[in-house]
Amino acid sequence: MHPSIAALIAFSDGEANAKQSRRIATHLSRCENCSDRLLLVRSEKDELSAGPAITVRHSRKGLDGVLAAMSNWRKGSAASELRVRLREQIEMYFGSQAVMVVERPGMPAEELLGRTSELLEVFLGPAGAESAIDDAFGGLHPGASEVRR
Repeated sequence: MHPSIAALIAFSDGEANAKQSRRIATHLSRCENCSDRLLLVRSEKDELSAGPAITVRHSRKGLDGVLAAMSNWRKGSAASELRVRLREQIEMYFGSQAVMVVERPGMPAEELLGRTSELLEVFLGPAGAESAIDDAFGGLHPGASEVRR
């Protein structure tokens, strides 16, 4: 199983435990795709750390932008697509009846994500749940995965 982006970030930052670090290092030695993902993580991290600091006078504008982006995401197709993908994950592991138990009418996508994550973690364990959720986010709008963090 490929390490998640979160695991690669922890590995890159030296925050992964020794066992996880060994597992990821071994995987990276065999998987060019994940090695490329790690290089991208490190590159983006370097870009962010080299970028100009946000001044206080711009912070409210930046916060307004983040809040607007979150609102647009909730209203847009990414939230709808995520909802469909989460339903598919629940149905795959627990059957179609489980969807009706986990999701209630009008439930925001973020809440469905939380309930689905909890259910998958109990059934698959933390690593398996993270992998299943990463699959659900795959290919969605680039900022969509940030909503769950």
